[in-house]
Amino acid sequence: MRVGQFEIDMPDPPLRDPHCIAMLQPWVNVGNVGSIVLGRLTKLFDGVEIGRLDRPSEFYDFTRYRPQIVAKGKERSVNVPNTVVSACRRDGPPDLLLLHILEPHIRAEDFNDSVLRVLKALGAVRYVLVGGMYDSVPHSRPLPVTGSARNWEVPESLGDIHLGSSTYQGPTSLTSQLTSIASEQVGLETMNLMVHLPLYLKLDDDFSGAARLLSALSSMYGLKDDFPEFKLGEKQYSQVTPAMANNPQLAGLVEKFEREFDERLAKQQPETIAESDVSVGLAPDIEAFLSKLESGSLGDRDYPTAGGV
Repeated sequence: MRVGQFEIDMPDPPLRDPHCIAMLQPWVNVGNVGSIVLGRLTKLFDGVEIGRLDRPSEFYDFTRYRPQIVAKGKERSVNVPNTVVSACRRDGPPDLLLLHILEPHIRAEDFNDSVLRVLKALGAVRYVLVGGMYDSVPHSRPLPVTGSARNWEVPESLGDIHLGSSTYQGPTSLTSQLTSIASEQVGLETMNLMVHLPLYLKLDDDFSGAARLLSALSSMYGLKDDFPEFKLGEKQYSQVTPAMANNPQLAGLVEKFEREFDERLAKQQPETIAESDVSVGLAPDIEAFLSKLESGSLGDRDYPTAGGV
């Protein structure tokens, strides 16, 4: 069935009051956290792909998102980058829609419209965007998770996750505006959840960040909080502290972030909310710091201030 620019295999029977869990790549997917979360949910609920863009070249520049040749035995095929929709049936409602969004290069308004049509056709009642951003936070403390929620009352079981309004100003993605559009124009319940990752690690796969998001979703959907990502994340981060023994500059930076983190916690003043409008790049002063750190030319005055991302 054609829905907007998507070709969708409508589930039979229909999904029950589905909630859409979405990730936006590459804009708010640093540490690959959104991809890891959706991958875990797919495995947990035996998710099945039900749709993708019929002609992805309508939105993507394939000199920037390169198709990949894949070989399986003697068979070779071309894997074309795309936005993919999967369905997960749970023991009880709500069922889940998993939306792997690949940010479009052109016609973003038409892309957003097609996504909203898909959500409406599948009967979605909630849209949750998960992702990650770099920040001046230490790996030795619980990673902060911030965000916002609209059109529904968030349960207190989310614990130390801080929700509020955004004060972000700067570059954004038109596709990240799907959250506000779904809330204001379509009336869906919406939420953004962003985990703040240590800017000095830059892990390709940050399992600690993914674990923090999975923990939040576990509270919302009654999932067992024992995913492999927790142990993988602990193992990753446990290797950082010993490595600092031979790197006094990095150790000094982490101590600075720990001190500021503890001070904010004592004052109970959580980080400013970034919603989905967060840059996946680093501020110039942070980039300069990391360059000097790698070259060994760092001085005391080169330390960046917290909140520079």
